[in-house]
Amino acid sequence: MKKLLLLLIVPVIIWFGCSTTVIAEFAVVKEIKENSIIIENWGGETKEIAIPKNHDYSFELEKEYFFNYEIKKSKKAVLISAEPNEP
Repeated sequence: MKKLLLLLIVPVIIWFGCSTTVIAEFAVVKEIKENSIIIENWGGETKEIAIPKNHDYSFELEKEYFFNYEIKKSKKAVLISAEPNEP
């Protein structure tokens, strides 16, 4: 019985601790901080995205970009890539 319970609990712990969600969306840069930016998507939702130290991005306020970022459980969003939305 203990083994069965353990077999059920361990995958749940791993799933909650390790799962990530990757988001891709168009959004406007609303605020630029030292290690993060705040964006607003087309739906009006704002989100703070951390910029990893190994990325060298330069963003402009009120400019629209196509963002790819991941959200890990219990952590803030982390930037994967960003490209300007040019017509």
